Amino acid sequence: MMGFKKKTILTVAFALFISLYGTNSVFASKLPSDVWNYIHSYLPKAQQRFDSVVVVNENTMYIPLYPPSTTTVDKIQAQYVYPSNTTLSALPEVVLLNNGYSLLKVFKDKDGNYTLTKKDDLPLKVRLGLMPQDMLTPVGLKMPESLKLTLGDLLIPSKQDGTLTLDSDYKQKLNFYNPTVKRNEFISSAEFQNKKTFINPKNSKFIEVYDEKSKNPLYELKLSSMPLKIVSSSKSKVALVLYWNLKNLEIIDLNDERIIATIPIDATASDVTLDKSKNIAYVTSQSAKSIYVVNLNSMQLDKVIKLDQKPSKIAYCETDDTIAFFDEFTSKVYSLRYVDSQAIVIPQENVNNVSKILIDKNNIYAISRTDSELHIFDKAQNKLINTITLDKKPTDAILYNGKIFVLCSKEGFLDIYDINEQKIVSKEPLSKDGFYSNMTLIPNDKNILITGINSKNYLLFNIDKMKLTKVQESYIDVANIVIMDKNTATPNL
Repeated sequence: MMGFKKKTILTVAFALFISLYGTNSVFASKLPSDVWNYIHSYLPKAQQRFDSVVVVNENTMYIPLYPPSTTTVDKIQAQYVYPSNTTLSALPEVVLLNNGYSLLKVFKDKDGNYTLTKKDDLPLKVRLGLMPQDMLTPVGLKMPESLKLTLGDLLIPSKQDGTLTLDSDYKQKLNFYNPTVKRNEFISSAEFQNKKTFINPKNSKFIEVYDEKSKNPLYELKLSSMPLKIVSSSKSKVALVLYWNLKNLEIIDLNDERIIATIPIDATASDVTLDKSKNIAYVTSQSAKSIYVVNLNSMQLDKVIKLDQKPSKIAYCETDDTIAFFDEFTSKVYSLRYVDSQAIVIPQENVNNVSKILIDKNNIYAISRTDSELHIFDKAQNKLINTITLDKKPTDAILYNGKIFVLCSKEGFLDIYDINEQKIVSKEPLSKDGFYSNMTLIPNDKNILITGINSKNYLLFNIDKMKLTKVQESYIDVANIVIMDKNTATPNL
């Protein structure tokens, strides 16, 4: 009888809570400023995500619970903490604040499922709290019985509920009448051990997901349209997708393989670069004459930098927080830096048909695809200081450890420019079995992955040995590729 009464009280209280949604901002995507200031005082590096989930670091996050009614207090303090006698800085499992808000720490169990604290005698104020109703609910979240009321109208998705699909055409691709056809086979080598690989094939709006154990895709992720470019954050384990014909950016969770945020912009995007330290993406749009600053911690648009130019290719330097971009309309290279919160744009010189732009603490490097040249600009003097002749049709480049690796696609060479020696120190011949046009540095490895189209192979170039070390058979034309290190993969709601 007592159990029945307790259940009835909870049900009535919850119904009352539902009636108070509108007045208590349960649908709001930001925590009240006093709550956030309290959290930030103990966790200064924490970020508040777009749905108000608190991301402490790549391993730790908290789901906030909104109270049925907020209590006005002079100073926010912890009213209850589990484990007891700890502060928020010690990352406890549960924190109840004196104004009614709570924080629940997210765990992954031994089976890889998301879950919350197993403590079943939590204060009633915690159990009557409600998760933000616009929250991105973790896939497969295992809810303790005592906390199921906190879900409200939220549904817990499974992978089958999302945009993941089995490859319905896979049997047709195998083609029993032509068994020699080997489409979409990405044959992993030893360098992909403990990696997960996401490949967007040429002319496809799907991302195919592979691991080191299978040459065929495990499953596919259907995107909104055909992507222009995909970049990934190793810090928050997400990928940012730019589209050819959509005025949207989309963010994909690389752990759960689903789209978790859509960010509208004023026009289609052109290019993107990352500030890996702060986990910020800078996205250009020529038509909008803008650079969009996207926070990959909160998964929100932080600001828009309006320009007189039409920026396309872009690069970012973490050392001094400067940007370099190319304006295809004027064929001019620009640098951008902030002085007293004002964006100062400085023109350099004209470069024809820039295929890649790079930047470090001293220089801007612009690669001309049609002229087959590397143009070097001094940032302090704002002028061209050197022009280096490259092999024909340079399409991509990577700046790493004082060297620029330039992929020259027409005749298959990797030209290596040493920044200190100020010259090309090596011209390494590559395989000529296709048009190789993209390079990706494999995470926690010393190899550059070289991919292209109309080829049955991918290439591995070892940076330490400074030579091509592998030509690996593979049957997929790669438009975009993301490689995630599974050893550092962490929960990302």
